[in-house]
Amino acid sequence: VVISSRGGAYGPGTPREGWDFQTPYLRAYFRRLGVAEDAVRVIGAELTLAHLVPHLARFRPLAAASLDAARAEVTALAGACGAVT
Repeated sequence: VVISSRGGAYGPGTPREGWDFQTPYLRAYFRRLGVAEDAVRVIGAELTLAHLVPHLARFRPLAAASLDAARAEVTALAGACGAVT
């Protein structure tokens, strides 16, 4: 499980989707270590700089929603593994 944060938005459907170097790089890294592609889970929160960078201020609601979604995904994954949250 890789948990990441991003100051901008690079997820599917965003204008900068093709700029995401982090996820492909990490997947390639783990693949070289012999980890199967479907065994790598990437959970990310985007727009984490929206509360600091003035021109991203309009994206604060999206940033909060992204963080909430990431937290929910981590919680669900932990629950599925039998971990205590």
